Amino acid sequence: MCIRDRVAGAALPLATALALAPTATAQTEPEPPKTETVAVTYTCTPDNALNVGGAGTWTNDVTVTYPESVAPGAFFNVTVQAGEMSANTVRSGRFTYDIQSPTNVTNLTATLAGGQSGFSSGTPALATVNPTTKVTATGTNVHRIWGGTSAAYGTSTGTSNNSGLQKNTSGAFRLPAVTFAMRAPVTPGAQVVFGLPGAGAAAANNGANTQFGYSRGTSAAGTGTGGASISCAVSANAAQLSLTTVADVAPNILNSTTNIVGGDQTADSSIPVTLQAQVAAPYATAGEISQGTVTFRDQATNLIIGTASPNAQGFAIIQHQFPRIPDGDPDQPRTVIAEYSGVTGNISPSQDTIVLTLTDKPTVFWNTNFTVRANVGQLGEESLPVNVTTTFARPAMNFPEGTLVQLFRDALPVGEPVAMPATGTSITFPTDEIDRAERTGTHRYSVELVTIWFDYNEWKGSTPNPAVVIVAGKNGESVAPVPDTGSLDLGSLTSPVTSSLSDSVGYDVAPLSSPTVTGLLSSAS
Repeated sequence: MCIRDRVAGAALPLATALALAPTATAQTEPEPPKTETVAVTYTCTPDNALNVGGAGTWTNDVTVTYPESVAPGAFFNVTVQAGEMSANTVRSGRFTYDIQSPTNVTNLTATLAGGQSGFSSGTPALATVNPTTKVTATGTNVHRIWGGTSAAYGTSTGTSNNSGLQKNTSGAFRLPAVTFAMRAPVTPGAQVVFGLPGAGAAAANNGANTQFGYSRGTSAAGTGTGGASISCAVSANAAQLSLTTVADVAPNILNSTTNIVGGDQTADSSIPVTLQAQVAAPYATAGEISQGTVTFRDQATNLIIGTASPNAQGFAIIQHQFPRIPDGDPDQPRTVIAEYSGVTGNISPSQDTIVLTLTDKPTVFWNTNFTVRANVGQLGEESLPVNVTTTFARPAMNFPEGTLVQLFRDALPVGEPVAMPATGTSITFPTDEIDRAERTGTHRYSVELVTIWFDYNEWKGSTPNPAVVIVAGKNGESVAPVPDTGSLDLGSLTSPVTSSLSDSVGYDVAPLSSPTVTGLLSSAS
């Protein structure tokens, strides 16, 4: 028996493997953020003296904190908080306040930053909503502060004041601040704008035009539970509360890693050889990673044997027909290099190397797909524990004794390989600890069989769809899984992180636009 494994990778101890985890490179020293107020004008329907702000139009001073310029690809924050308002009836509720985030940033997260006052009941929360109807929806850039119910437009609408964010006294109140954390566009001159949706509408006569809403009592005393739904439109200047410009300076480059799936391996020279490499960069989206290409090269001859762009799961796959080895000739070991080009101004290059041994004998290939589940534990101040389990189907030609399986995180090995069980169809790996960074990070788990070749049979195995875990940053970001478009959906997920062989995923709150991305919220406590 010949077990061909990559000693330099699979044998790494856990501490060493984790030390190699990719991080963003140092970015240009950012400018200090500025804080200013923007006076926005409201027009509410119906319009009478009992409304917040009274009859007619009224003004609210919104406070925003943001940098005026950032480096390409830099990480930065923007904070938005509505100014103090005054309730003119004793009872009001169902308060909602909508904020519009930009669509040209990535890794966008949003978290409540406190500062609310004056509410008698209800807990402020964040949701993303449909820009037109204002019902809760995932993958949008309209974020709603609410208490779980809406007035005229949104999810759980109604006129009862004893619901959602409530006040049972008249007088001043203030909604909480929201801090958005994101990565800037990589193009100098790009502009990042935060504003209020529907800005400039003449009246709040539909969901798209309504930015602020609530319900109030039917009389000045407001003693009844029933009342009116109030919808408010905001002035045109609210479309741009903040403006951050991407400066023409050195960009913030993300580090990538490349792993040739299966490590060292043997192949029948009479048929095309399939090679695949997984590329990972935790702060980059799948779309950004796929802008680069992986070039597979024969080191001895410098011959390019294939190129491919990483797919949505980060895998670049090629087939190549090597010259057939004549019967009776000795095996030919070749060193194959997979070089990921990186993305100029965004993601760094990376590479991996294996030994591919070509043989003259026909080989029977036994390929196994591993389905990966990653269950997160309690988020700590410094790390997040993750328990990874994989399930698989045994091939007709069972795995040889001594078969090993390697766990990878972000295309880097985690710990040492573990032995394939003699019976059963699942493996649970030792608990992995993901170190928390300042910024929220996305991590992908995959599993590979340490390739075994024996008597011209070859056993290989890999994970078609890595399982994704998103870890909240130390700076207080609280996030849910993100589609690879770059914007985050908000919520609290309790389902395990699953990678399956089909195009279906499981989630409790926030369905994702891509079946390759599924995760579990780990919010800071």
